[in-house]
Amino acid sequence: MPITRRKFLKIGTALGATLVIPSGCRALLEQISSLEPTPTATTGTSPLQTPLAPAAADPSLGEPPTIPPATPNPTATPAPHLKLKAPSGGSKIGLHVVGGLHEGLDEFLLRCALAEHPVALVKCVDDFEAAFKAKRYSDKTLTVGRVNAAWLSRKNEVDMQAWEPPEFTPQVEFHYTTAQEAAEKYYELVQPTWKLNPVIDVWETFNEFSWHWGWQADFYLRMMDLAEADGYRLGLWSPSAGNPPEEFYPEIARTCRRAKEHGNHILCVHEYSLDGLLKEAPSDMVTRYRQLYQYLEQQDAIIPLVISEAGENGGGGFTGIEVFVNDFAWYDRQLSKDSYVIGCAAWTLGDWSGSSFAAALPALADYITGQPSWTKTYLPLIEKDQAK
Repeated sequence: MPITRRKFLKIGTALGATLVIPSGCRALLEQISSLEPTPTATTGTSPLQTPLAPAAADPSLGEPPTIPPATPNPTATPAPHLKLKAPSGGSKIGLHVVGGLHEGLDEFLLRCALAEHPVALVKCVDDFEAAFKAKRYSDKTLTVGRVNAAWLSRKNEVDMQAWEPPEFTPQVEFHYTTAQEAAEKYYELVQPTWKLNPVIDVWETFNEFSWHWGWQADFYLRMMDLAEADGYRLGLWSPSAGNPPEEFYPEIARTCRRAKEHGNHILCVHEYSLDGLLKEAPSDMVTRYRQLYQYLEQQDAIIPLVISEAGENGGGGFTGIEVFVNDFAWYDRQLSKDSYVIGCAAWTLGDWSGSSFAAALPALADYITGQPSWTKTYLPLIEKDQAK
């Protein structure tokens, strides 16, 4: 049975909770996830909105570590000259990051920041180091985080990606009878991690949970109350590509109306081409969000949108530097037409089914900044006799 994104990320979380791996163990890091301790940092200002004050970091942790500025690598391979130009208002292409190696990330973030085109969005799952780095280089980058699993005890893991009504799959470790009670227990389990990572602007909860829409709406309404009390913002919903079905738009709308009233929360969706490139996918899979937002506008329920996962080939495999950047440049032009879109998190940096697009970061920086990659050119020596 092929492993799903949800199962893979859950495995990585489980290993991270039981093992301590030195940073030099490259092979295992490439297979599972980065198991380094999560740093903390001061939350900056996210694009388009002013966030609520974050929860204070735990003073017992001491001062957060510092990261020296990245420097250009004179031996780096030049990125292909793709002759692409980001939209005049700036690129909305961001990064989705899972555990593993993130080679070139510092240089990419720094290049974009120095060119005054900071990366629009960085979305992290469990490993929040990339969000810390993004905020170090620019406080204008919106950071989104999600916790895959929480632990009631060392041997008692709880999957945090989808909680169904109790009549379907009752929790063995604890009990809830309503969506509101589920939200209270959920928040109790994730809040310690949220507190340790104030660098995250917006927290997602469920992941691609594309069912029980009314129950989820009740869950999110209660979660917003709980989050706001401690100064957190939520990324609502995050359904899988091709969702939500039109018949459930009213459930999405009632949570978005509440979010619009106060709390500065956002809506999240996922968009994938299931087979091929984004630009080749039908509109009921890619740019489907426009149909939903036409309905939300009628219901006076428009809130900012993040496509918190966007990818080619259903998220399996890297298509290559030139194809990848060209495809996301097309997607960027689509997103730029819709002012309510903050950005998309391109799937993915890190180790998942050969999907890491780390090799494309220099070319992506060229596109976002409109400037060529940092390279150093050495001209050949010319002998006097040869010059005659």
